Amino acid sequence: MNKSFPLLCPRGLLMGFVSGRCVVIGVILHMATASFLFSICSAKDPPALYIFGDSLVDAGNNFYINTAAKANFPNGIDFGNPIGIPSGRFTNGRMVTDILGEEVGLPSLTPPYLAPTTTGDVILKGVNYASSASGILNDTERFFGHQIHLDTQISNFVKTRQDIISRIGSQAAKEQFKQAIFFVSIGSNDIIFSQWQNSSSWNTLLDTIISRFKSQLVRLYNLDARKFIVTNSAAVGCIPFVRDLHSSVDSCVTVMNQKAQLFNSRLNSLLAELTKNLEASTFICANVYAMLDDILNNYMTSYDFEVADSACCHIAGAGLHGGLIPCGILSQVCPDRSKVSIANSTVPANFILGDSLVDAGNNNYIVSLSKANYIPNGIDFGRPTGRYTNGRTIADIIGQELGFEDFTPPFLAPTTVGSVVLRGVNYASGGGGILNYTGKIFGGRINLDAQIDNFANTRQGIIASIGAPATLSLLKMSLFAVVIGSNDFINNYLTPVVSAVEQKVVAPDVFVDTMVARFRLQLTRLYNLGARKILVANVGPIGCIPYQRDTNPAAGDNCVSFSNQIAQLYNTELRSLVTELGANLEGSNFVYADVYRIVNDILQNYRSYGFENANASCCYAAGHFGGLIPCGPSSKVCFDRSKYVFWDPYHPSDAANVIIAKRLLDGDSNDISPLNIRRLATI
Repeated sequence: MNKSFPLLCPRGLLMGFVSGRCVVIGVILHMATASFLFSICSAKDPPALYIFGDSLVDAGNNFYINTAAKANFPNGIDFGNPIGIPSGRFTNGRMVTDILGEEVGLPSLTPPYLAPTTTGDVILKGVNYASSASGILNDTERFFGHQIHLDTQISNFVKTRQDIISRIGSQAAKEQFKQAIFFVSIGSNDIIFSQWQNSSSWNTLLDTIISRFKSQLVRLYNLDARKFIVTNSAAVGCIPFVRDLHSSVDSCVTVMNQKAQLFNSRLNSLLAELTKNLEASTFICANVYAMLDDILNNYMTSYDFEVADSACCHIAGAGLHGGLIPCGILSQVCPDRSKVSIANSTVPANFILGDSLVDAGNNNYIVSLSKANYIPNGIDFGRPTGRYTNGRTIADIIGQELGFEDFTPPFLAPTTVGSVVLRGVNYASGGGGILNYTGKIFGGRINLDAQIDNFANTRQGIIASIGAPATLSLLKMSLFAVVIGSNDFINNYLTPVVSAVEQKVVAPDVFVDTMVARFRLQLTRLYNLGARKILVANVGPIGCIPYQRDTNPAAGDNCVSFSNQIAQLYNTELRSLVTELGANLEGSNFVYADVYRIVNDILQNYRSYGFENANASCCYAAGHFGGLIPCGPSSKVCFDRSKYVFWDPYHPSDAANVIIAKRLLDGDSNDISPLNIRRLATI
């Protein structure tokens, strides 16, 4: 959108900027001088960001004081924390200052001053002192109990300043503050909670507010601040609280907007005066009033909003505009926050169940012949981790694509405790299967029933941490990926020599029926434990893996037909099962991932995908296809792993996993149905 409207308090000037990063900053704040903006965008290191203000920029300080003004859930619903865990921000996602910090290159969000972790070198990149319900005046708004007004916020900065001086010295500290951005967003509460005063008393009060604000900004200057961004007051007469308080049905409350405009006019003059009189200072006024006014007047045509006068988070019956009761645990939330705010919902956690195709290291912690925590496994991961490939598993890549910062940790790792589990857990085990006797040739392994038991234990821990309602919300939004079944054939029904008797006694269709019947119970149990978004992968073309090729030499250079046929028999029944469960389990979203089709396509057209070898192991020790001995320290490794579809006798390479994962993420209904993973993540 290319809108033109007055953005700057002194002049209606919209400037061109020198980089993409600066353009975004300009859109956010529309800073008034080229030299000020260029100094931020061209600096070798991003500047520190010190933030003062009220709930518009509070990053969580009110969590640590005795006040009713706290941003409890569903605040933060789109911030990225696990469902039920708010961020302390009074919005569904990020604040303006969060976005500003990201755009100037700060490595992390500016932390709240009162957080116990805001210590040490963290403070060198800035601190957030803002407090909800606070004001310029110390007696602004006492209804909520305690709050941290601007005078106290500046006193807190004094303590930070002294700490920084003790760390890096007085001169270096002074230079840091000279380059830092001091962002001040306050005054709205002084206006909103003055609304019961008449116009003459408002004018008197306004004199007091501006006088006090002047002394506060000068105090910051005397503490070495030089670059100031000061926001004016938004159109407070248009917020749902003021609309409902004045019983305004269709329009903003004019008298409140007039008070805001008077404040803004006086603020504009004050900032011009300070810039003129305080040597080497730059005070920038961000015209938030004009920005919000334009959004409200053009919300549908220019900004693609649908609602501009009501709260997304509201309690039914608490005002025509949902403005009489603050957003809280009893509130209802609109289904599409993007139509009233800035963010869309994401997957809060990723729970993985399965076999060695997605095992992230659980078998490291059990007595088993099936392990991958030794070289050359993980050669392109950086080290062996217990993953049965040279790099990442399919689950790792999907997690990265969904925005998870860390790989989902294995359940048995001693570090998979506390808040870590709120982002998901990996229960998969090499050698594991749907049937409990699958993989017995390896000794220890964790089959699917036991994996679900482990998930039940995790679930209880989460309930103890955040409570049952928040846990159910978390699980409802989370992704559950179930990748299992191959071992039930490879290391059970099709095991050379060992399974010869079973194959004569049990027909393939009977064995498949047994698998599907057990799987139905397991998937239903996951649903009953709170899972709703469940991805179920079918069995790939197992007759084409190097192990099957070498143990069935009669197939020659072809895949082993019988192994692929029984996999396809199972896949047909599995697809029906997934469809049945999705139809019968209320509120569920079961997705069928056709891994067989995807891998078969890669094998048939491997050169078009950039591979040079589609039938042999990159990591090999014995066998025509390198399929007779698992990958281990004595194995040889191909020179270019990216040219091989298979890493070892059983598992795809990282390069193949990338293709499979991305087709599951973005593929059409031929690859994954009825929804791909990205669409599943948004519902």
